[in-house]
Amino acid sequence: MKRILAIAFVSSLLVQVHAQKRVRDFSLAPPTGTVETSLYQHIDVIDGRDFKENLGIIQVGALNAKAQVIPEIPLEKQIQQQLGLLVQGSTGDGTLVLLLKKFAVAELTTAFSESGFFDFRAELFVKDQFNSYQKLASIDTSHVNKGMDVTKGLLRHASWIVTDFLKDNLNRLPSDTTRYNIAQISDFENMEKAKTPLYQNAVLKDGIYTDYRHFKNQMPDGEATLKDQDATKGFYVVDAKGKLKRIKANSCYAVVVNGMAYISSENNFYPLFREGHDFFFQGPSRATASATNVVAASVMFGALGAVLASNNVEYYLTKIDFYNGSFIKVSKL
Repeated sequence: MKRILAIAFVSSLLVQVHAQKRVRDFSLAPPTGTVETSLYQHIDVIDGRDFKENLGIIQVGALNAKAQVIPEIPLEKQIQQQLGLLVQGSTGDGTLVLLLKKFAVAELTTAFSESGFFDFRAELFVKDQFNSYQKLASIDTSHVNKGMDVTKGLLRHASWIVTDFLKDNLNRLPSDTTRYNIAQISDFENMEKAKTPLYQNAVLKDGIYTDYRHFKNQMPDGEATLKDQDATKGFYVVDAKGKLKRIKANSCYAVVVNGMAYISSENNFYPLFREGHDFFFQGPSRATASATNVVAASVMFGALGAVLASNNVEYYLTKIDFYNGSFIKVSKL
């Protein structure tokens, strides 16, 4: 029996090692539509993604084995080539700069179907002859494919979304008059945080916040208080009769009491703490189905770890996404 268990253990390790090495290429599809003219002739790409190890995790073969998406031609070069394919006529001499914040594909399988996810977030700038930059456009989108075999459709839609974003801006001039240098572009998210009340204010406003938008802008939806000044007893509001009514965690995004913020997750509240330019919490967090979470899981636990993103509850050190307030897994506790 011990020998059988040992063989099974070694076989399992070999399967995992093989899975870590399984790779699927990604290529941007040729554009289905073009433009006759463009103000821009060149595009530079800055990869500002948190996870750069791959472009995601998909499933290959009859057994749906996990494979990392790693392009043979770097994504930056593919985007540059795509610009050339998009323009059929004359071009100006302008230069675009694309700051990638998210580019992630992923697949998850249930008993009867597959779901494919693509997350894309980017900022597009125009560079002038003096090496200053103006913001032209931004995109923050997620796409979902469902079916029995979603791989081809998922990768095709990922390609279309990126290409259409470029095409839609080739004949636009920036309306934002603010000028940035290259260092500011590379740190653009932190620059945006510096202008946001949640990240800018040293002391947070007490109250109940029903959603992330209100929390981010420090616009509480109501007052919150403690019972006996003890946070372990929960958070309360005073009703019309002057009585304390407990706040349900699933009814709001966060509460702040005495300047201390608590985030709602899995029907409970957990202290939110600031480290550097970000907010974090430690506690249970449902691994919601998204390409970003699957990629994060693959970085933490390898390709086979992507299964951790399949809607199960785990304990993580979790970062709050500055842009939309979603939960980004940092490390498993």
